[in-house]
Amino acid sequence: MSRSLLVPAALCTALLAALCTLSPARSARSEPQATLYHGGRIVVNDGRGTVAEALLERDGLVVATGTLAQLSARPEAAGAARVDLRGACAVPGLQDAHAHLEGYAAALEDVDLSGAASYAEVVARVVARARTLPEGTWVRGRGWDQNLWAEKEFPHHRQLSDATPRHPVLLERVDGHAALANESALLLAGLGGVRDPERTVAGGRVFLDEEQRATGVLLDAATALVERVIPKPPAEVLERRFLAAQERLVALGLTCVHDMGTSRPMLTLLEELRERGLLKLRVVAYLDGQGPLDAKALQGFPKRPDSRDMLSVPGVKLYADGALGSRGAALLEPYSDAPGERGLLLTSEADLATRLSLVARAGLQPAVHAIGDRANRIVLDAYARLTVAVPGFRDLRPRIEHAQVVAPKDWERFPALGVVPSMQPTHATSDMAWVVDRLGPERTRGAYAWRALAPELGRLAFGSDFPVESPDPLLGLFAARTRTKAGAANGDSPLPDHRLDGAAALAGFTSGAAWAARQDDRRGRLLPGFACDLSVFGLDPTTCDPAELLKDRARMTVVNGRVVWRAPEPARDPRGG
Repeated sequence: MSRSLLVPAALCTALLAALCTLSPARSARSEPQATLYHGGRIVVNDGRGTVAEALLERDGLVVATGTLAQLSARPEAAGAARVDLRGACAVPGLQDAHAHLEGYAAALEDVDLSGAASYAEVVARVVARARTLPEGTWVRGRGWDQNLWAEKEFPHHRQLSDATPRHPVLLERVDGHAALANESALLLAGLGGVRDPERTVAGGRVFLDEEQRATGVLLDAATALVERVIPKPPAEVLERRFLAAQERLVALGLTCVHDMGTSRPMLTLLEELRERGLLKLRVVAYLDGQGPLDAKALQGFPKRPDSRDMLSVPGVKLYADGALGSRGAALLEPYSDAPGERGLLLTSEADLATRLSLVARAGLQPAVHAIGDRANRIVLDAYARLTVAVPGFRDLRPRIEHAQVVAPKDWERFPALGVVPSMQPTHATSDMAWVVDRLGPERTRGAYAWRALAPELGRLAFGSDFPVESPDPLLGLFAARTRTKAGAANGDSPLPDHRLDGAAALAGFTSGAAWAARQDDRRGRLLPGFACDLSVFGLDPTTCDPAELLKDRARMTVVNGRVVWRAPEPARDPRGG
């Protein structure tokens, strides 16, 4: 026989109160909430230059823009929270259309080698880290660039190995397409002995010295020979790194990142963080397509976005060639500063065609890394064949990532085939110190030619390729408008053409990025029904002097109408001054 459980009335009241306060976020989601943003400039990005005084948001979507009086009178504004922009400028949430979240998150903990002016400085930074780690622990680093050194040649591992005899070391070059391993790492990878000069690595290269021994420099696919012997980070490390990276990215004003080459462990982590309500940054994930790939591996994709559109998986990232800085980009003619070199293909033409066909027939959007003019032509040829072979292929909006060097005769093929050029303005400015040496003046004039590849600038997508470059979108906006490096005077660039005005530069990081992800029906503009994603800065990035962009900073970041980051208030003088 069961007995009734008698609970005192006071305890019932306490339990009810506790339940009501346990999950305010959940109750908030059950009732549509409204917010009125006002007190600044709001750039709508509607193609007509509209700037509004206020914006009304409800349940994560834009209701309307207009004057404060107009919006305050709308029924949806009844009881709305108010956010004063305090004279700042809100633009549609900035997106980075090409980045590497896992690599950036790891780089925050690795040895930072960016800006090292010599090989000796690289070694010194690595030694400083190694001293803090137990013997035998791997030391990872990223960011070295031999183009900044006086000798401008790839290094040999000897100096690094002599300084780090008790730790295996792997240091990625700034572009992520080459790495330097010390002797301990080479031995663990089976590369420490005399090498057969006939032995090659598909899609990569192990550099050898005069004794036919590995110099420690590994190009593109050859880096995997060392990577495979490094222990993989556990799930809790991936999570810690990502959460730290996410905080940095939203603090820069980014609301969305197109993650190029998402691993399965990373995708699992993102799904878990979304379910736990810890995903503040929208992620458009493009699966890593360089490993084993067949129809079975693509089952279940593309994954449709969740109800709040925080995570989507629309496509697959593939590689055609390497990078220009390490002479791995595949060129039609030899490098001007290395007459015997034309770069290399990371994926053979036949394999790339097979992979692209699998991706397209699965209804997934292909995004192919292609930097050199030969690689770009190969990808364009493959896309042209798929346009005929796969019904609706053009509707997938095939992407080419980087498109840094494209032969002039191939420029018109981008718009003709409906190919989205996904480009990085800061690559043009970071490379300017040596790009003329690599390509010669004739090819350089057509490099980073975003105007030629996307005559309809609204279909041009901009990103940073972080951690190769800084994720700060203000640097990208500056580079797009000036084609100069921060600190250089306007006109000093060997790449003067293709400068954009403020509105076009902003479109690349907003509506253009949304177009590239096939999400332009809901993001990239502050129109009714679109997501209320805002990046708030002190200045209007569409009208301010470009140089002022380098002095500005994000003030607030809003995703789905929710403030996910706000700049701390300046400390007040306790004396009242």
